[in-house]
Amino acid sequence: MKNIVKIGYDPGASAGKIARVLNGEMLKYLMPSSVGFSRGKKDGLTLAGVVRPQRAVRRPFHVVFEGMEYLVGPNVAKFTKPIDRLDFERFTDSPELRATLYAALYQIVNGGPKTVALAIALPVEIVQDKKEAVRVERAMKEWIMGEHVFSVDGVESVIEIVNVRCKIPQPVATWFDWGMDNSGQWVKGKEAQRAPTLVIDQGFHTLDVLVVEGGQISQRMSGGDTLGMSRAADYLIEAIKNEYDGLTLELYEANELVKAVVNGKKAQMYVNGRLTDITNKAKQALSSLETDVDQFLQRSIGKKGGMYNVLLTGGGALAMSGVLSRRFPGATVMYEPVMANARGLAKLAARPGFLD
Repeated sequence: MKNIVKIGYDPGASAGKIARVLNGEMLKYLMPSSVGFSRGKKDGLTLAGVVRPQRAVRRPFHVVFEGMEYLVGPNVAKFTKPIDRLDFERFTDSPELRATLYAALYQIVNGGPKTVALAIALPVEIVQDKKEAVRVERAMKEWIMGEHVFSVDGVESVIEIVNVRCKIPQPVATWFDWGMDNSGQWVKGKEAQRAPTLVIDQGFHTLDVLVVEGGQISQRMSGGDTLGMSRAADYLIEAIKNEYDGLTLELYEANELVKAVVNGKKAQMYVNGRLTDITNKAKQALSSLETDVDQFLQRSIGKKGGMYNVLLTGGGALAMSGVLSRRFPGATVMYEPVMANARGLAKLAARPGFLD
Protein backbone atom coordinates (compact mmCIF):
# COMPACT_ATOMS: atom_id res chain seq x y z
CA MET A 1 0.00 0.00 0.00
CA LYS A 2 1.37 3.39 -1.02
CA ASN A 3 2.18 5.99 1.60
CA ILE A 4 0.23 9.03 0.41
CA VAL A 5 1.53 12.44 1.48
CA LYS A 6 -1.48 14.73 2.02
CA ILE A 7 -0.74 18.38 1.32
CA GLY A 8 -2.56 21.70 1.37
CA TYR A 9 -1.69 24.25 -1.33
CA ASP A 10 -2.79 27.87 -1.64
CA PRO A 11 -1.67 29.11 -5.09
CA GLY A 12 -1.56 32.83 -4.37
CA ALA A 13 -0.67 35.45 -6.96
CA SER A 14 2.25 36.70 -4.88
CA ALA A 15 3.33 33.40 -3.32
CA GLY A 16 2.38 29.76 -3.32
CA LYS A 17 1.80 28.60 0.25
CA ILE A 18 2.16 24.90 0.93
CA ALA A 19 1.75 22.89 4.15
CA ARG A 20 1.47 19.35 5.47
CA VAL A 21 1.05 17.63 8.82
CA LEU A 22 3.92 15.27 9.66
CA ASN A 23 3.90 13.32 12.92
CA GLY A 24 1.38 15.75 14.34
CA GLU A 25 3.48 18.83 13.52
CA MET A 26 2.66 21.46 10.89
CA LEU A 27 5.29 21.90 8.19
CA LYS A 28 4.86 24.89 5.91
CA TYR A 29 6.71 26.74 3.18
CA LEU A 30 6.14 29.99 1.32
CA MET A 31 7.32 29.99 -2.29
CA PRO A 32 7.26 33.41 -4.00
CA SER A 33 5.19 33.09 -7.20
CA SER A 34 7.68 35.09 -9.23
CA VAL A 35 8.60 33.05 -12.33
CA GLY A 36 10.73 33.80 -15.37
CA PHE A 37 12.45 31.99 -18.21
CA SER A 38 15.92 30.72 -17.37
CA ARG A 39 18.63 32.45 -19.40
CA GLY A 40 21.22 29.80 -18.63
CA LYS A 41 24.51 30.56 -16.90
CA LYS A 42 24.65 34.21 -17.98
CA ASP A 43 26.02 35.65 -14.77
CA GLY A 44 29.63 36.30 -15.73
CA LEU A 45 29.41 40.10 -15.85
CA THR A 46 31.32 41.67 -12.94
CA LEU A 47 33.01 44.93 -11.99
CA ALA A 48 36.36 43.15 -11.88
CA GLY A 49 36.57 43.41 -8.10
CA VAL A 50 36.63 47.24 -8.13
CA VAL A 51 33.26 47.47 -6.38
CA ARG A 52 32.27 44.94 -3.77
CA PRO A 53 28.57 43.94 -3.89
CA GLN A 54 26.58 44.97 -0.81
CA ARG A 55 25.45 41.42 -0.05
CA ALA A 56 25.10 38.05 -1.68
CA VAL A 57 21.80 37.55 -3.51
CA ARG A 58 19.84 34.34 -2.95
CA ARG A 59 19.47 32.72 -6.36
CA PRO A 60 16.03 31.57 -7.48
CA PHE A 61 15.23 27.89 -7.79
CA HIS A 62 16.03 26.41 -11.21
CA VAL A 63 13.06 24.26 -12.24
CA VAL A 64 13.18 22.04 -15.35
CA PHE A 65 10.32 19.96 -16.78
CA GLU A 66 9.26 18.82 -20.26
CA GLY A 67 12.23 20.59 -21.84
CA MET A 68 11.35 23.95 -20.28
CA GLU A 69 13.52 25.82 -17.79
CA TYR A 70 12.29 28.41 -15.31
CA LEU A 71 13.63 30.45 -12.45
CA VAL A 72 11.20 30.41 -9.54
CA GLY A 73 10.87 32.07 -6.16
CA PRO A 74 13.18 34.65 -4.57
CA ASN A 75 14.95 37.39 -6.55
CA VAL A 76 13.79 36.23 -9.98
CA ALA A 77 13.76 39.83 -11.23
CA LYS A 78 17.52 40.12 -10.61
CA PHE A 79 18.19 37.32 -13.10
CA THR A 80 15.38 37.46 -15.68
CA LYS A 81 12.13 39.28 -16.45
CA PRO A 82 9.29 37.98 -14.28
CA ILE A 83 6.14 36.71 -15.99
CA ASP A 84 3.34 38.50 -14.15
CA ARG A 85 0.09 36.56 -14.59
CA LEU A 86 -2.84 37.63 -12.42
CA ASP A 87 -5.68 36.29 -14.58
CA PHE A 88 -7.80 33.44 -13.28
CA GLU A 89 -7.10 31.30 -16.35
CA ARG A 90 -3.62 30.67 -14.95
CA PHE A 91 -5.20 28.08 -12.65
CA THR A 92 -6.42 25.88 -15.51
CA ASP A 93 -2.88 25.17 -16.70
CA SER A 94 0.00 27.60 -16.98
CA PRO A 95 3.65 26.59 -17.06
CA GLU A 96 4.32 29.33 -14.50
CA LEU A 97 1.91 27.85 -11.96
CA ARG A 98 3.29 24.39 -12.64
CA ALA A 99 6.86 25.58 -12.04
CA THR A 100 5.86 27.23 -8.75
CA LEU A 101 3.99 24.10 -7.61
CA TYR A 102 6.96 21.88 -8.45
CA ALA A 103 9.37 24.08 -6.49
CA ALA A 104 6.97 24.15 -3.52
CA LEU A 105 6.40 20.39 -3.61
CA TYR A 106 10.14 19.80 -3.75
CA GLN A 107 10.57 21.83 -0.56
CA ILE A 108 7.71 20.29 1.41
CA VAL A 109 8.43 16.61 0.58
CA ASN A 110 12.22 16.96 0.37
CA GLY A 111 12.46 15.73 -3.22
CA GLY A 112 12.66 12.12 -4.37
CA PRO A 113 9.81 9.81 -5.48
CA LYS A 114 6.57 10.51 -3.62
CA THR A 115 2.84 9.81 -3.89
CA VAL A 116 0.79 12.90 -3.11
CA ALA A 117 -2.82 14.04 -2.64
CA LEU A 118 -3.62 17.75 -2.74
CA ALA A 119 -6.24 20.04 -1.22
CA ILE A 120 -6.14 23.32 -3.16
CA ALA A 121 -7.99 26.56 -2.40
CA LEU A 122 -9.15 29.05 -5.04
CA PRO A 123 -10.52 32.62 -4.99
CA VAL A 124 -14.19 33.07 -4.09
CA GLU A 125 -14.89 34.64 -7.51
CA ILE A 126 -14.07 31.31 -9.15
CA VAL A 127 -15.76 28.84 -6.83
CA GLN A 128 -18.98 30.75 -6.10
CA ASP A 129 -20.17 30.05 -9.66
CA LYS A 130 -20.92 26.30 -9.70
CA LYS A 131 -20.36 25.84 -13.43
CA GLU A 132 -17.11 27.81 -13.36
CA ALA A 133 -15.91 25.91 -10.29
CA VAL A 134 -16.57 22.57 -11.99
CA ARG A 135 -14.82 23.75 -15.18
CA VAL A 136 -11.74 24.98 -13.33
CA GLU A 137 -11.49 21.88 -11.13
CA ARG A 138 -11.77 19.62 -14.18
CA ALA A 139 -9.09 21.61 -16.03
CA MET A 140 -6.79 21.58 -13.01
CA LYS A 141 -7.19 17.85 -12.53
CA GLU A 142 -6.22 17.27 -16.17
CA TRP A 143 -2.72 18.61 -15.58
CA ILE A 144 -2.28 17.90 -11.87
CA MET A 145 -3.33 14.25 -11.70
CA GLY A 146 -0.74 11.66 -12.68
CA GLU A 147 3.04 11.40 -12.70
CA HIS A 148 5.25 14.50 -12.71
CA VAL A 149 8.95 14.32 -13.50
CA PHE A 150 10.94 17.48 -12.87
CA SER A 151 14.16 18.73 -11.35
CA VAL A 152 14.85 21.55 -8.91
CA ASP A 153 18.41 22.86 -8.82
CA GLY A 154 19.55 19.73 -10.63
CA VAL A 155 17.87 17.24 -8.27
CA GLU A 156 15.26 15.09 -10.02
CA SER A 157 11.91 14.36 -8.42
CA VAL A 158 9.17 11.97 -9.49
CA ILE A 159 5.84 12.76 -7.87
CA GLU A 160 2.61 10.90 -8.54
CA ILE A 161 -0.49 12.92 -7.65
CA VAL A 162 -3.35 10.50 -7.03
CA ASN A 163 -6.09 12.82 -5.76
CA VAL A 164 -6.89 16.52 -5.82
CA ARG A 165 -9.77 18.60 -4.49
CA CYS A 166 -9.81 22.25 -5.46
CA LYS A 167 -13.34 23.64 -5.14
CA ILE A 168 -12.38 25.04 -1.74
CA PRO A 169 -12.83 28.82 -1.26
CA GLN A 170 -9.61 30.34 0.05
CA PRO A 171 -11.21 32.09 3.08
CA VAL A 172 -12.92 28.90 4.30
CA ALA A 173 -9.45 27.35 4.62
CA THR A 174 -8.70 30.02 7.23
CA TRP A 175 -11.91 29.03 9.06
CA PHE A 176 -10.60 25.44 9.15
CA ASP A 177 -7.25 26.67 10.46
CA TRP A 178 -9.05 28.58 13.20
CA GLY A 179 -11.32 25.71 14.25
CA MET A 180 -9.40 22.47 13.60
CA ASP A 181 -6.44 20.73 15.16
CA ASN A 182 -3.64 19.21 13.09
CA SER A 183 -5.55 15.94 12.64
CA GLY A 184 -8.46 17.72 10.99
CA GLN A 185 -10.80 17.42 13.97
CA TRP A 186 -13.01 20.36 14.94
CA VAL A 187 -11.97 21.56 18.40
CA LYS A 188 -13.84 24.85 18.87
CA GLY A 189 -17.13 23.26 19.87
CA LYS A 190 -20.54 23.10 18.19
CA GLU A 191 -21.50 26.67 19.08
CA ALA A 192 -18.47 28.01 17.18
CA GLN A 193 -19.54 25.97 14.14
CA ARG A 194 -23.02 27.48 14.24
CA ALA A 195 -22.05 31.06 15.12
CA PRO A 196 -21.79 33.52 12.21
CA THR A 197 -18.13 33.96 11.26
CA LEU A 198 -16.88 36.46 8.70
CA VAL A 199 -13.52 35.74 7.06
CA ILE A 200 -11.82 38.61 5.23
CA ASP A 201 -8.95 37.41 3.05
CA GLN A 202 -6.79 40.27 1.76
CA GLY A 203 -4.47 38.70 -0.79
CA PHE A 204 -2.13 40.07 -3.44
CA HIS A 205 -4.61 39.96 -6.32
CA THR A 206 -8.00 39.47 -4.68
CA LEU A 207 -10.02 40.52 -1.66
CA ASP A 208 -12.41 37.75 -0.61
CA VAL A 209 -15.11 37.84 2.04
CA LEU A 210 -16.90 34.72 3.20
CA VAL A 211 -19.53 34.13 5.88
CA VAL A 212 -19.94 30.75 7.56
CA GLU A 213 -23.18 30.49 9.53
CA GLY A 214 -25.03 27.50 10.92
CA GLY A 215 -22.35 25.20 9.52
CA GLN A 216 -22.89 26.48 5.96
CA ILE A 217 -21.37 29.10 3.68
CA SER A 218 -23.69 32.06 3.13
CA GLN A 219 -23.94 32.53 -0.64
CA ARG A 220 -25.52 35.96 -0.27
CA MET A 221 -22.90 37.41 2.06
CA SER A 222 -19.83 35.93 0.35
CA GLY A 223 -18.00 37.38 -2.63
CA GLY A 224 -14.74 38.73 -3.97
CA ASP A 225 -13.11 41.37 -6.14
CA THR A 226 -9.68 42.14 -7.56
CA LEU A 227 -8.85 44.48 -4.68
CA GLY A 228 -5.70 42.79 -3.44
CA MET A 229 -2.44 44.54 -2.61
CA SER A 230 -1.50 44.62 -6.31
CA ARG A 231 -4.15 47.35 -6.74
CA ALA A 232 -2.03 49.68 -4.58
CA ALA A 233 0.99 48.80 -6.72
CA ASP A 234 -1.05 49.64 -9.84
CA TYR A 235 -2.00 53.02 -8.37
CA LEU A 236 1.65 53.74 -7.62
CA ILE A 237 2.75 52.73 -11.13
CA GLU A 238 0.28 55.23 -12.59
CA ALA A 239 1.36 57.99 -10.19
CA ILE A 240 5.06 57.53 -11.01
CA LYS A 241 4.31 57.47 -14.74
CA ASN A 242 2.44 60.77 -14.50
CA GLU A 243 5.06 62.45 -12.29
CA TYR A 244 8.23 61.37 -14.08
CA ASP A 245 7.59 61.64 -17.83
CA GLY A 246 6.29 58.15 -18.47
CA LEU A 247 8.75 56.28 -16.23
CA THR A 248 7.08 52.89 -15.78
CA LEU A 249 7.76 50.63 -12.83
CA GLU A 250 7.30 46.89 -13.10
CA LEU A 251 4.67 45.39 -10.82
CA TYR A 252 7.19 43.76 -8.47
CA GLU A 253 9.08 47.07 -8.12
CA ALA A 254 5.95 49.01 -7.23
CA ASN A 255 4.90 46.30 -4.80
CA GLU A 256 8.25 46.49 -2.99
CA LEU A 257 7.81 50.26 -2.59
CA VAL A 258 4.30 49.81 -1.17
CA LYS A 259 5.62 47.14 1.21
CA ALA A 260 8.28 49.58 2.39
CA VAL A 261 5.71 52.13 3.62
CA VAL A 262 3.59 49.34 5.13
CA ASN A 263 6.65 48.37 7.17
CA GLY A 264 7.23 51.98 8.27
CA LYS A 265 10.20 52.59 5.98
CA LYS A 266 10.89 55.16 3.28
CA ALA A 267 9.95 54.30 -0.29
CA GLN A 268 12.90 55.26 -2.47
CA MET A 269 13.71 54.70 -6.14
CA TYR A 270 16.17 55.99 -8.68
CA VAL A 271 15.04 58.72 -11.09
CA ASN A 272 17.62 59.95 -13.61
CA GLY A 273 20.29 58.20 -11.56
CA ARG A 274 19.34 59.95 -8.32
CA LEU A 275 17.82 58.28 -5.28
CA THR A 276 14.37 59.84 -4.92
CA ASP A 277 11.97 59.67 -1.99
CA ILE A 278 8.48 58.73 -3.20
CA THR A 279 7.13 57.76 0.22
CA ASN A 280 4.15 60.11 -0.01
CA LYS A 281 3.09 58.70 -3.38
CA ALA A 282 3.31 55.15 -2.02
CA LYS A 283 1.24 56.18 1.00
CA GLN A 284 -1.35 57.76 -1.29
CA ALA A 285 -1.55 54.55 -3.34
CA LEU A 286 -2.07 52.54 -0.16
CA SER A 287 -4.71 55.01 1.04
CA SER A 288 -6.58 54.68 -2.27
CA LEU A 289 -6.67 50.90 -1.85
CA GLU A 290 -7.92 51.31 1.73
CA THR A 291 -10.81 53.41 0.40
CA ASP A 292 -11.63 50.78 -2.24
CA VAL A 293 -11.55 48.01 0.36
CA ASP A 294 -13.73 49.96 2.79
CA GLN A 295 -16.31 50.66 0.07
CA PHE A 296 -16.36 46.99 -0.97
CA LEU A 297 -16.92 45.88 2.62
CA GLN A 298 -19.66 48.47 3.02
CA ARG A 299 -21.45 47.06 -0.03
CA SER A 300 -20.86 43.43 0.98
CA ILE A 301 -21.42 43.49 4.73
CA GLY A 302 -23.11 46.82 5.37
CA LYS A 303 -23.87 47.51 9.02
CA LYS A 304 -24.03 43.85 10.04
CA GLY A 305 -20.35 43.57 10.93
CA GLY A 306 -21.11 43.60 14.64
CA MET A 307 -22.93 40.26 14.34
CA TYR A 308 -19.88 38.28 13.32
CA ASN A 309 -16.83 36.64 14.72
CA VAL A 310 -14.35 38.24 12.29
CA LEU A 311 -11.13 36.57 11.11
CA LEU A 312 -8.57 38.60 9.14
CA THR A 313 -6.26 36.61 6.92
CA GLY A 314 -4.04 36.79 3.85
CA GLY A 315 -0.77 38.52 3.07
CA GLY A 316 -2.45 41.95 3.11
CA ALA A 317 -4.23 41.53 6.46
CA LEU A 318 -1.54 43.42 8.35
CA ALA A 319 -1.18 46.09 5.64
CA MET A 320 -4.93 46.74 5.73
CA SER A 321 -5.20 46.40 9.51
CA GLY A 322 -6.02 50.09 9.90
CA VAL A 323 -9.16 50.16 7.79
CA LEU A 324 -10.18 46.63 8.83
CA SER A 325 -9.82 47.25 12.57
CA ARG A 326 -11.82 50.47 12.32
CA ARG A 327 -14.68 48.65 10.64
CA PHE A 328 -14.35 45.48 12.78
CA PRO A 329 -12.85 46.52 16.16
CA GLY A 330 -13.04 43.02 17.68
CA ALA A 331 -11.54 41.18 14.72
CA THR A 332 -8.91 38.47 15.13
CA VAL A 333 -5.81 38.71 12.94
CA MET A 334 -4.76 35.13 12.24
CA TYR A 335 -1.32 33.97 13.35
CA GLU A 336 1.00 34.32 10.33
CA PRO A 337 -2.01 35.37 8.23
CA VAL A 338 -0.22 34.78 4.93
CA MET A 339 0.04 31.05 5.81
CA ALA A 340 -3.41 30.58 7.40
CA ASN A 341 -5.11 29.22 4.27
CA ALA A 342 -2.32 26.69 3.67
CA ARG A 343 -2.44 25.54 7.29
CA GLY A 344 -6.21 25.11 7.10
CA LEU A 345 -5.88 23.11 3.90
CA ALA A 346 -3.24 20.87 5.46
CA LYS A 347 -5.56 20.21 8.42
CA LEU A 348 -8.43 19.47 6.03
CA ALA A 349 -6.17 17.17 3.99
CA ALA A 350 -5.27 15.29 7.18
CA ARG A 351 -8.93 14.79 8.06
CA PRO A 352 -9.80 11.08 7.65
CA GLY A 353 -11.72 10.47 4.43
CA PHE A 354 -11.20 13.87 2.81
CA LEU A 355 -8.45 12.85 0.38
CA ASP A 356 -8.78 9.06 0.65
